[in-house]
Amino acid sequence: MFYKILDKADYSHNNLTSTLLVKNVSEYRANLLVVDDHPDNLRTLSTILTKERYKVRKAISGEVALETVKAEAPDLILLDIKMPNIDGYTVCSILKQSDKTRDIPVIFLSALDSAADKVKGFKVGGVDYITKPFQAEDVLIRVQHQLTIVKQRQELYQHNQDLKREIEERKQVESKLKLLLTTINLVSQAPNLHHALEVVLSEVCRMIDWEYGEAWMTSADGTRLELYQAYYDCFDQALRWFHRASLQYSFAFGVQLIGRVWKTQQPEWIQDASLVEQDAFLRAELVQDAGLKTAFAVPINIEGNVLAVMCFFKRSPLPHNPELVELVNAVALELSGFIGRKQTEEALKQANKELLRLANLDGLTQIANRRCFDESLTNEWLRLQREKLPLALLLSDIDFFKSYNDYYGHQAGDECLRQVAAAMLQSCKRPADLVARYGGEEFAILLPNTDLEGAIHISQQIQAQIARLAIPHQGSSVSDQVTLSIGIVSMIPIIGALQEDMIASADQALYQAKAQGRNTYCVYSAV
Repeated sequence: MFYKILDKADYSHNNLTSTLLVKNVSEYRANLLVVDDHPDNLRTLSTILTKERYKVRKAISGEVALETVKAEAPDLILLDIKMPNIDGYTVCSILKQSDKTRDIPVIFLSALDSAADKVKGFKVGGVDYITKPFQAEDVLIRVQHQLTIVKQRQELYQHNQDLKREIEERKQVESKLKLLLTTINLVSQAPNLHHALEVVLSEVCRMIDWEYGEAWMTSADGTRLELYQAYYDCFDQALRWFHRASLQYSFAFGVQLIGRVWKTQQPEWIQDASLVEQDAFLRAELVQDAGLKTAFAVPINIEGNVLAVMCFFKRSPLPHNPELVELVNAVALELSGFIGRKQTEEALKQANKELLRLANLDGLTQIANRRCFDESLTNEWLRLQREKLPLALLLSDIDFFKSYNDYYGHQAGDECLRQVAAAMLQSCKRPADLVARYGGEEFAILLPNTDLEGAIHISQQIQAQIARLAIPHQGSSVSDQVTLSIGIVSMIPIIGALQEDMIASADQALYQAKAQGRNTYCVYSAV
């Protein structure tokens, strides 16, 4: 089927950029494959996408598409459904069967607009479904949305690979530090940095038989190091007094032992603190009063930045011991790895959360998309079937929305959709209620544990909210502002009933509301 683009004005001769010019300006944003058996369709889509700096390859049939993908895998495929020999559903199924191509997102483009066609498209592996004729902006934003998801998946995969590589490197370090295996195990089990530092200071002091260990952390403004934690025999009054007095100190960048290690990011050893000048070692008098002699400090680095400095003291003078420094430095490395893993785990958690959010979000209205609605309907249907409780569904449509777009323009139309979506959200306050963009100007609202009376109440609230918005609509024949028609159905899911029947019932009620003059709601009746 040949189709037209609804917003030709946006692609006039003055605005159109040639493919060659785009290539010369900068690199392509992504590699796309457009599949359609009509050359005019291919040219139109190629023009739209090339203008947005996408590299576009074209295939005139399903067979050519598969060969093209085999030669070079695209980042995304825009796939027509009705084609001779191999239709779009079959092409998508073949791609999803291969490890090399199953992750390529496929957006179906078709004049087939029935719910069954769309459901089939998602079942065979499509990530989105655009009905012809379509708006160029809609195609572009859906393409960008899917490419964003692909990019985040790649970043997530890279994060996982980096994490695996880091864990492997840590295992190699652990094999060389058998004497500190206990410390390493305790650090890996620590719930937070405070506990990890406590474990490291106590285990290192006991293991190397030194009397005092401390950790200095950067201040909130990042200009100084302040005492964060210490380990010592709490029955040793001299060490207890030394710790209490040390809490009054802080070290600037590059100043004295702690500050120097912060600056150089290298360990430093002092054989006898009593022989060091005051300028080189702050707290000299405190150290002497506590009977401490030898001191050495090591940094804890995260990606080239010092997070903390650990310092250890012994009451007898000792010459520089490179092996001991290397051992404690390895502990600091393990501690930095622990911190890095915690940061990576948190970043992965946030990335997964954001990926899930985007996968279920409509890019324009920022409410649930059709995919999210389908999953939620299935889950709620099964749950309420077990609990024998009612489930309500509202299907709503903005009255004369095409006329609205024609009169005010597509940007105003997009803003109208956003405002209507926000008004619906305000009316559905329970956590389980779901407001979703069902398609175009049509919205679906899922209301678990809601009978017919409750569904009607929500419908009235929604229409009241829309009325309060008072969005002007000169193209409407029922009102001078934007209005909604709503179809309502509520039922207790029973074994043998189909979700599709519920959707069809709500759609029939919506049709009745339109037939009754629009700007109203109708309840589905089987009679």
